[in-house]
Amino acid sequence: MLLKLVIVVIAIYLFYKLLRKNSSSAGESRGYKREQKPAGGEDLVEDPVCHTYIPESSALKLNVDGKTVCFCSQKCLETYVQEKSGNERG
Repeated sequence: MLLKLVIVVIAIYLFYKLLRKNSSSAGESRGYKREQKPAGGEDLVEDPVCHTYIPESSALKLNVDGKTVCFCSQKCLETYVQEKSGNERG
């Protein structure tokens, strides 16, 4: 009787672990990924266009009025430059 109970508990535990593993890999196959933590001690900076936080070492940087502005991608950098030049004209 006790042996059957132990086997059932182990089977339930293994089934639970299998479900957890499949649910996490299913999310990754849909394009969802866990965020990678930056290397220890590295500062995160916010992209002013899309508001994504990125490690400072991998950011694209632009000097604007003596201030460094960081971007996650070339697209965000170009969007920022276009918006900035549009604001200066108007």
